[in-house]
Parts: sequence; C-alpha cells; structure tokens
Amino acid sequence: MEYAWYWLDEFGQWIEYGEEHQGHCPATLTSADIEREFVTDPKGTVFFTAGSQKYKLNFEAMIQTNLRYKTEREVVRRPKFLNSQGGLGRSQNVALSCSACPPHWDKSALPDIGFKLVQLSCTSQEYGNIKSLFEKTMKNYCIHQLQRIQNPTLWQVFQWQKEQMKKLNKCVDERLLFHGTSPSHMPAICEQNFDWRICGTHGTMYGKGSYFARDASYSHDYCSSHSGRYSMFVAHVLVGDFVQGDPEYLRPPPRPGNSNRLYDSCVNDLKDPSIFVIFEKHQIYPAYILEYSLETRCMIL
Repeated sequence: MEYAWYWLDEFGQWIEYGEEHQGHCPATLTSADIEREFVTDPKGTVFFTAGSQKYKLNFEAMIQTNLRYKTEREVVRRPKFLNSQGGLGRSQNVALSCSACPPHWDKSALPDIGFKLVQLSCTSQEYGNIKSLFEKTMKNYCIHQLQRIQNPTLWQVFQWQKEQMKKLNKCVDERLLFHGTSPSHMPAICEQNFDWRICGTHGTMYGKGSYFARDASYSHDYCSSHSGRYSMFVAHVLVGDFVQGDPEYLRPPPRPGNSNRLYDSCVNDLKDPSIFVIFEKHQIYPAYILEYSLETRCMIL
C-alpha cells in the first residue's frame, strides 16, 4: 500500500509534498521521502525547506510548523487511491463502483456522488434491530423515524478498510454504536463521514478522535433538542483491537513489540468498554439517523 502526504494551506487546499502548486514553493521532501521517514519512526520529526522558509513536520501531532514564523499547518497521510480529502480518487471510482452495496439497500436511491436518506418501515427487521439497541438504555423515549444513510462511496471505502484490517488481524471487531451531535453537522457527516475536529468537541478524555458509545443514553447527552425532538447517528464502527484511552493520544499507541503497528481504537474500560474513540474515519460508516423524543411527545398514528 502506497501513501501520499498533504499539508493544508491558508486557503483550505490540501497540497501534496514535493508538488508544485500556484503560490507555494515545492518542499524539498516528497511524499515518498516523508513516508520513508514515517515508517522508520512514526513518532519522529523531519525538517525540510520550501523556498526560503524552513519547516518541521511532527508525525505524532501531524502538524507542520514554520520555524521562523511559528505558523502551524495540519498534515494528513492518505492511501494513494484516496484523494487529499479522503474520498475516492477518480481512477478508483470506476474500480470500486463494481463493489456491491448491501443487498437490502434501496436500489432506486444509490447516487453516484453523495448520499440519499431512505426512511425505514417500523415493521422491518432492520428497524427492529436498531430499536432494540436504542431502547436498552432509552426506555422513556420513542422513535419517530429511522432513516438509512445510503452513501455508496463511503460504504466502499469502509469495506476496503475492513479488508485491510482483516489482512493484519484476520478477524475484525465491528460494532453498531451511537453518536450524538448537533443537527447542523449531520448533512456533512452523511456526505463526508465523521471528522473529530467537528464532532469531537465535547471532550478528549480518551484521546482526540471521534467518540462512539455502546449506550444511546450516553450519546443522548450530546444531542440538541429541536421542538422536543432529538436526532443521533447509529454507525458501523471497526473498533478492531483496542487499548485504554488517554487524553494525550492523537492516534492509538503502537502495539507491544511493533512500533509500526498501531492499535485500532481506544476505549474507556478494557474489561467492559462502552466508549470507543476512532482516529481514522475510514473505520466508520454512518449508517442511520434516528429521530426520537420523550414518550409524552409521541403521537400514535
């Protein structure tokens, strides 16, 4: 698997290292150079120049710093078949479009780009499964509607990630988990997946990532009410091999005996985990939006 490295400029554009770009001098290090340094020491720092400016790139923080002006820029590492935003590259859209979406998806709501919401019947088994999970900790609330998120691009990337993890671990721990957030963030998450810089603003007790909960009651604390109704996500999450979380973690720590292999996620409790922190968004597929309210506000039709 080959990787490319990008930095975020002042205009919100991702620039690949070593590439010429209007208004920016190319770095003396290429993506390949940085990848070699990263594989050698994932917690290290590399120094380089671009034009007359000198920089350092901290792998652990994934931050590029101008040594003179102290300006900091975000850095990302992506598989080469993904673009700088983490979406499918143009050449991969054709290859992955042949991958089957789940057979129960509505075939009339499969967009080439983006997502469609499909309302589920309350009599379906799919609806019943989510309802059971929700009601384990939310007995005084009732569901108004459950919508399936159909985003073929995100689904295909999620499946690719699962296959990569299977190559390393053979069996991958995948769970249905809850996530509460502001309604204003929901369209972007359905379109682009979770981003901890937006979603993880409620706390970083177990690491700086996106937080998911086994119990809907936990996620409910982070949901906003709109006319008495709440909405939360239910997501497929590849939690994989997890480790105890720490507020200083910007990514999972290395596994014992192999500094190049990181754990897949962090948790609040190794023996009985109920909170999972995910640092790589390809380990997540936002599957459903669940709208609910207190039973006193429910209307029986």
